[in-house]
Order: sequence, then C-alpha cells, then structure tokens
Amino acid sequence: LRFSNLVGHTELHSNPDSWEGWYWGAAHHWGQTMRVGQCETYGTVEDLLKNAEMVVYWSSNPDSTGSSYSAYEGTVRRMWLKELGIKQVHIDPYFNDTAALMGGKWLAPKPTTSPAMALAIAYVWITEDLYDKDYVAKRTHGFETWKAYLLGEEDGVPKTPEWQEAETGVAARDVRALAREWGRKRTYLGAGAWGNGHGGAGRNATGIQWARVMVCLIAMQGLGKPGVNMGNLQWGMPTDFNFYCPGYLEGGISGDLENTALGLELYQRMPQLATMNTVGQKIPRLRLPEAILGEKTQSWTWDGATIEGEFSQFTYPARGYAKVAMMYRYGGSHFGIMSNSNRYARMYRAPNLEFVVNQSIWLEGEAKFADVILPACTNFERHDITEWANLGAYGHHGYQQLNHRLITFQHKCIEPLGESKSDYEIFFAIAKRLGLGLLFSEGMSEIDWVKRLFDGSDLPQVTTWKDFIRKGYYVVPPEKEKTKAKRSFQWFAEGRKKDVPEPWPMASEYTEEYLRGLQTQSGKLEFECQSLKRFDPDDSERPPVLKYLPSWEGPHTEALYEAYPLQMITPHPKYSYHTQGDGKDSFINDIKDHRRQIDGHFYWIIRLSSRDAAARGIETDDLVKVHNHRGAVICAALVTERLLPGTVMGYEASAVYDPLGEPGNSVERGGCLNQLTPGRTQIAKSHAQGNSAALVEVELWDGGIELAQPAAAAAEAKPPAAKSEPVPAE
Repeated sequence: LRFSNLVGHTELHSNPDSWEGWYWGAAHHWGQTMRVGQCETYGTVEDLLKNAEMVVYWSSNPDSTGSSYSAYEGTVRRMWLKELGIKQVHIDPYFNDTAALMGGKWLAPKPTTSPAMALAIAYVWITEDLYDKDYVAKRTHGFETWKAYLLGEEDGVPKTPEWQEAETGVAARDVRALAREWGRKRTYLGAGAWGNGHGGAGRNATGIQWARVMVCLIAMQGLGKPGVNMGNLQWGMPTDFNFYCPGYLEGGISGDLENTALGLELYQRMPQLATMNTVGQKIPRLRLPEAILGEKTQSWTWDGATIEGEFSQFTYPARGYAKVAMMYRYGGSHFGIMSNSNRYARMYRAPNLEFVVNQSIWLEGEAKFADVILPACTNFERHDITEWANLGAYGHHGYQQLNHRLITFQHKCIEPLGESKSDYEIFFAIAKRLGLGLLFSEGMSEIDWVKRLFDGSDLPQVTTWKDFIRKGYYVVPPEKEKTKAKRSFQWFAEGRKKDVPEPWPMASEYTEEYLRGLQTQSGKLEFECQSLKRFDPDDSERPPVLKYLPSWEGPHTEALYEAYPLQMITPHPKYSYHTQGDGKDSFINDIKDHRRQIDGHFYWIIRLSSRDAAARGIETDDLVKVHNHRGAVICAALVTERLLPGTVMGYEASAVYDPLGEPGNSVERGGCLNQLTPGRTQIAKSHAQGNSAALVEVELWDGGIELAQPAAAAAEAKPPAAKSEPVPAE
C-alpha cells in the first residue's frame, strides 16, 4: 500500500467478502460497522460455559473452517460442552465436521433457505409467548411492525413452521420443537464460522437476509443477558486486552491514514511518512473483468466508520481519469476465490489490458497470464514480527480466540532461493528506479522496520530487542482480575454505557450521549431499520423490515433449476486456507479428504448424496464433470450420507487452475469450482458477492474438454439495476 500510494493507482475496491451479509444487512439492526457487522465477543466463553443451556450452530463449522488464525484451540473448549451437558444443535445443509465431532441434533435446510426457517422460529416464539417481552420493549425498536409481517397481517401469509417446510425441506415438527426448546433455555447462537457473524450463509444469494434474521432472533431472547449471546466458543477468551501489539490490519508501514486503521493507535506510536493515493478512481472488485473488458461498472463503497458509508455509489471509468491498461497482481488468486471466475481468464487475454505484472511465490493460477513475473520469497526467507491471531482493525482483539497471546520474531531461516526477494525488497527496488526510494524506505532496511514495529508496541516495557530476537517470542501474561473485560452486551442489556475494551463506534455515530446505546439511529436493536428506511424505504430486496425472498438462483428459478437441478455449496476448505497450502506439491495432497489421486493427477473432490449419485451412475473416485452455463470442472466424486438429496458440496479456493483447452472456454481439472458460481451481487445496492451456493449438474466425465456452450456466450447476468422492482432470474 505504501508503494502503490506513492506511484498512484486505480484502487480495486474490495467487498467485505467474509462478512457480506453482516455488513450489508446485520449492521442496520445493531451497528457494529467497524467489525464489518459482526458483534463484540468479550467474556463470552466464560458466560456460555457458566450460564448457557444450549448452543445453536447456524451455518457454523468452527472445527473446520472457523479456526482461521487460531488453529484448533476452540475445539478443546467445545469438547467441554459435552462434559457439561450443554445441548448442541447444528443447522447446515452439510453434516459438517463440528456436528460430527460434537454430536447433537442436525437440521439440514436447503441452501439459501435458512431465513425462512428463522422466521418460523420467531413466529412460534410470538404465538407461544416464548420471547423476552420486557427486553424487546425496552431495548429494541420496530418490533410490532416485524411482528405483523411474521403473523401474516401484512401479506396474508403467516410464517409458520408449515410454511417454511415448503421452502427449506425441514419438517415443521422439528422447527417447532427447536423453537420451543430455544425459547425456554438460555441459548447461545453461533452464527457463521466464528459464531459472532463471519462467513457461512452470509455469502450466498440470501446472505443479507440470513445475517439480519440472526440478529433479530438473538434480540428476541435478550442479547447480553447471562447465557444469551452470540458465539460458539471460538472467540471470547479472557486475555489481556491492555498489552498493545499491532495487528496486521492496522496499517503497518503503509503510511495510509485513510484506508487502514493506522491512525487508530499505531501511527501515534510509530510515526512515519504519510502516504496517500492521488487517484480517486475505483473499480469494484466483483466487476473487475467487466471493467477491464470495457464496460461501465457501478457499485457501492464499504466503509466501516459509519452505517451511512455504504450508501455512496461510484462508477468506473470515473470522469477525467484514464482507463486501466496495466495490472499489478500481488498475491492471491482470482480463479480460486472470486465468482464466475472464467471471466478473469477472458480479462487477462483482452487487448485493452496491455501489461500485467504478477508478484508471487508460486507459479500457479494467474501468474501464468502475466507479462512479467516478480518472484517473491516465502516468510521463511525474510525477517518479520507478528502476533498469532492478532488481526487488528475489523478483527479487533482477534487473539481472544486463543488461550494465550504469543508475539513472535520471525527469523529468516535461509536466504531467498533463486532470484526471489522479499516483497519489501521488490517494491523498494522498483521505487528506487522511479526516484521514490527514500520516500518508500525512509532510509531503512526491512529489519529496521521490524525494530520500529517492536518499539511501537508494549514489548520494550517487558523485554529488550536483543532478548526478543534471541528467544524468538514473548508470551503475554493472562489478564488481571481487576482489568477483566465485561461480558459483551451486558452493558446494553442493563442500560449502562458501553464498557468493553474496543474503540468504536466513533463518537459521532452515537445518537445522543457518547457510549450510550448502539450505533443505530435509535440507539436500540432495530427490527425496523431506520437507516434503510431513510435510504430507500421502497427497496424490495432489502426492505427496512426483514422479509423472506427466495434465492435468485435456486428452485424458484424454474428454467435454470430444470437444467441444473443440484444446489452446490462451496464452504472454505478444511486443509488449505483459501489457496494457501493447496497445490505446490504440498503434503496435504496426500490427505484423501482434500484431493484424490487418480491416474497420476490430484483431483478436487465433489461430494454427492448416495441417492443423487445412484441416479447418475456415479461411485466414489469416479471422475465427474460438475457444470452449468458458466463452465465445467472435473472432480473426483465422493459419495456420502452427510448430504440430503439435491445438494452437493465442494470446497472453494483451489490454488490450481488447469484448463484442458482454451482458458475460460474449456473444461478445467484443477478444481476451481468458483468458475461455476454466480457473479452478480446479492442485491442491487451492495457490493456483496453471493457465490457460496450455485445450481449445477454432475455427470460422469466422458473425457471431452469442450464446454457444452462457450462460457463467453453465457456471460453472467449483470447485477440488477438499483431500483425496487423484483430482479429477473438469470
């Protein structure tokens, strides 16, 4: 960021891709924008174990994908639930690893239909008097309006368990039984991977609805009261929040006070030359191929500082700015992690993208499309400093996933191999040739910057620089009882000022008095979102009061569903982390649940129910073609009883991109299932991908490499126009 700011660049404006539903939906009910819509989590491990009687995991698989940044320390804590006799319920189309390990009741709604099931639970609570009426009256706003919708007074359709059964496939009796038990027990809601609003169903076509209704459910039960909160024991450990060490999202050496959290604390501790990008033009990340291919693209910004930040629209190309003709690709993989990713193969081959630089460690994915490859070394070949699980910024106090805090000096184990260099040295070398060397480096080497970060932390108070290097790590002692963080939302439930150790919302975001109430316009938990009401009260895709809308890619899109009758879900991989770890001749290829070696090639896995497999003559380890109108991927079949008929599952984020013919217009065998996922935004007025569920067909592969139709001829439907009319099916 320091380098690109000095040079000047058209920003590829990110979407909050682990928090889609939470930022664009849940934030309007309870604020939390600086956490991208997910909630605070302090003290929740102790509270759950002491006071809760049940945990509901909803689209939540922390013992597989929720352990990002923190290994599997949360698994140990969740095992205690069995010992304590705390009931566990799992709601997921796939009988996931957490459900298999922890046991308990499993309910499997069809992909994208979870909001209907949640509405039916709320209906039972209302009609059977199983919600906290006093809390709702004192701490929430707009409940009566939402209640009228649930009871069918608005549209004539009561949202009963029988009504939801037609949508979800989950028996009405099971939903009614869950609602009754939940309403009578102190319950923690573990929504998404981390349990506090992250990933999960928030990434599919109805993700905004799902995240919104999760907040509404926990609000009805008294969020912040003993044993009633958000979490699944992944976050909320009692660690020392007063010892400061910067997280990786806090700006580092970027000098950027506008687009990072540098100004929050680190800049005052480690002053540096400020940098800024003088180019005001942006490209929405979800529409990058279209922008490069010459289309006018529009989207909406994401800005964690304020709820209203997401109501600003931008357009590319912007008036007065040059169109992009060169791309500098730095790490990552569009093919593996972005939606409808055949678009990117066509983008790279477009004549108006004149030059591509790729700075990568591995010759994989997009590196092969570059004109110049700058080989970066690994983290074992350079010095650095880090703290385990310390994200910083919107992952504030992320180390509370751990039983302890561990800050490490990352020693350079070997010199960089071949011609590779550290990222810092690569950028510095280019900056010097542009006359920007001193502005970039401030006259310092990479190890000098590591020392400056050390000095900017609280480490000098407890150890010397030489001792830190010699030992290689520092373990922060446990928190002191007198400075122990309060339980999250306890302050809100009790009507007090906010007293948990986080620095937001910003002072200007409070409705009346600083620290009193939530970030919403009413200062309360809102069932009728005042921010949405002021922005566009007639938006049928995201109305001020949450309503159920079927997915724009599912059984209700009849023509598409007839051609592609299987709903594919693509959660994060269990063994690799996005594209990290996969491919590269890594040992994880030998894990049969990650890839299957067939005829000398390691194939990505697609999981089918035994009934769907039998109907197609498919057996485990058969090579199958997973396809739709966007492309086709060859996978190894795995027949399982962990899926209900009609749903297939394959992890997203394969690092290998291996088309067998023309890139973007042929069958691919690396495993990039995101070639098949929808590229449109969840709703028109958002920059929210909805690509974790897609319609596909699976059949035995006959060895052919051509697509049934060229993918280019089946271009993704553009995001719907930003208006309130219903969106036509793709």
